[in-house]
Amino acid sequence: MAFSSDPLDVVVELYINGAWTDITTDVLVRDGISITRGRRDEGTRTDPSKCNLSIKNVDGKYSPRNPNSPYYGKIGRNTPIRISVDTDVRFVGEVSSWPSRWDLLGNDVWVPVEAAGILRRLGQGSELLRSAMYRGLTIPSLTAPAVAYWPCEDVAGSSSLASGVGGPPMTITGSPDLAAYDGFVSSDPIPLLEGSVWNGVVPYYASSNEATLRFLLAVPDAGISGDQALITMYTSGSATQWLIRYDDSSGNLKVQSYDADGGVLLDTGFIAFPTKGLKLRVSLDLEQNGSNIDWVISTLEPGAPSGLTFNGTLNSHTFGRVNRVVVAPGGSVFDTAIGHVSVQATITSVHDLGPQLAGYDGETAGRRIERLCDEESIPFSSVGDLDDSTKMGAQRTDTLLNLLTEAAESDLGILYEPRTALGLSYRTRLSLYNQSAGVELDYEAGHLAPPLEPIDDDQAARNDITVTRRDGSSARASLDTGPLSTADPPLGVGRYSDQVTINVQSDGDLPNQAYWRLHLGTVDEARYPQVSMDLSSPGVSGDSGLTQDIIDMDIGDRLTIENQPAWLPPDLISQIVYGFSERMAPYDWDITVNCTPESPWQVAEYGTARYGTEYSTLSTSANSSTTSLSVATSKGPFWTTAPSDMPMDIVVGGERMTVTAISGASSPQTVTVTRSVNGVAKSHVSGSAVKLFTPAVRAF
Repeated sequence: MAFSSDPLDVVVELYINGAWTDITTDVLVRDGISITRGRRDEGTRTDPSKCNLSIKNVDGKYSPRNPNSPYYGKIGRNTPIRISVDTDVRFVGEVSSWPSRWDLLGNDVWVPVEAAGILRRLGQGSELLRSAMYRGLTIPSLTAPAVAYWPCEDVAGSSSLASGVGGPPMTITGSPDLAAYDGFVSSDPIPLLEGSVWNGVVPYYASSNEATLRFLLAVPDAGISGDQALITMYTSGSATQWLIRYDDSSGNLKVQSYDADGGVLLDTGFIAFPTKGLKLRVSLDLEQNGSNIDWVISTLEPGAPSGLTFNGTLNSHTFGRVNRVVVAPGGSVFDTAIGHVSVQATITSVHDLGPQLAGYDGETAGRRIERLCDEESIPFSSVGDLDDSTKMGAQRTDTLLNLLTEAAESDLGILYEPRTALGLSYRTRLSLYNQSAGVELDYEAGHLAPPLEPIDDDQAARNDITVTRRDGSSARASLDTGPLSTADPPLGVGRYSDQVTINVQSDGDLPNQAYWRLHLGTVDEARYPQVSMDLSSPGVSGDSGLTQDIIDMDIGDRLTIENQPAWLPPDLISQIVYGFSERMAPYDWDITVNCTPESPWQVAEYGTARYGTEYSTLSTSANSSTTSLSVATSKGPFWTTAPSDMPMDIVVGGERMTVTAISGASSPQTVTVTRSVNGVAKSHVSGSAVKLFTPAVRAF
């Protein structure tokens, strides 16, 4: 993109009255346009994207409260804004404020606009997303919405149990222990009955000849004392009562039905449905089949692939519609939890909320982020296979942003805001492995703008990692030898500890999590916190392919730099991009990226990788031109002598060499090399470490 003689084709638009409106001519050229995206230098979380620009406002067009403005009532807080260059969208965000500024004479009037991505708005509030069961029973897309629903997640001290769908609350007689039982990962704490009775009126609904009563049930290991009615459903038909009753001797359940006079219409006897010590979702389905009622009772444990079902038919009776539900009508059930009582007018499978019942336990991190964005109507895009990401533990009640961040941090991928939409993107950890370079820069060719300043510091150093699973165990990994080890200087750098809590499905995931984080925290390389490119410079603007590569570069991509100056290490500079800042003016476009070393993301591929050793040294000294090295190995396997494994690159004292042959079946071995592959030519003393240039790293 050559634009040294032609101005940059920048387009600025506001979303007004349901359409994008071009306001480019009102944007003040003097201030330019600046955009930031992604993480700051070595930040651990993605910051909200930002865009700063100034808009002319002499006529008050961009004063939201000015009734003379053509945009009066059409712009205001969080009006969407979009910035493009040609057809490439560079930023989509929301303008949260419209501050007016002017000079003393009123000749220069402008609005300094700062727009932000959706992360700003998500981070402003602290509203908690409700439990998985609550959300599952109240989502608008539910195929069979509840006509009555009481979550029973009310806090201690409540005098009734609120409806989750806008109906009347359940009244309470007695003193339940509210918010006392937290055994369901899909729910906030629910009550223990403790001899109380709950009475819920079902609002009128049009009968569909079907009805379903469902609730969560947790019976203690010791069971419940006495034969007890756990719940009664009252209907408008001739079979006016439907009970689910508990047997104290077996812990099993049975179904009973009565007419208006209390006459027994149905008694199944106790069915082999164990309940003691179990957490269950219990379901009773009724379907009017001509003059008969088909009924089904089912139970399902969280996470179970199947449950228990028993069915039958009550002849010559009707049930009409459900008008009331009473929990523990006898008032003598203790130490037992009941919650999420719902009535539906359409029968669905008891598995319809199976993932929610399990709290989405085992859902992959990528799919969790995708689902949460879908539930909250946030546009979502991804890089990598969402199914091939870390399996998560149950989703607990938290803010949306915390839940999204928890998933990303458990997978060690990148959650960020895309350039092209007011939404979120997720890049999986696996998509960062073994990347080809998206942008290849040549220092000598003038592809970079100053400054290029590598830093050797301890900002990212972590050599002692403890990873804890929420509600689970922990694992620790530390590096105790080597230049970045926990050993005191000069043998190491001292201890840099970090403790991380993540929400993965299994304690078995923790060792790999700990060692991978240790791997990322002990990269023995300089980092390049800023790499800058001036797209108007001759070195870039004269190469249309490179220019487009830079424009297309996104968060998580790999960037390389070659032919760097002699005072920098000679090997290829390879970095992962984590953040952007760019500035646009009529004849200038500067892009600066925040980077971290890419080398830890180079991992072994089965059948192609070579594993090195920490225990090989030169057994004799070598001058700067010697091509035959004597290499001793004090521990572990010896170096391969197979011709099919050649060539391979090694490093000795910072000099990269290519191995063309190895001979000898014992230590020392003779290694034939091509010297000075990276331009370093030097002598090496006996005892110098010999390592693979790119040793195999096992991914997790």
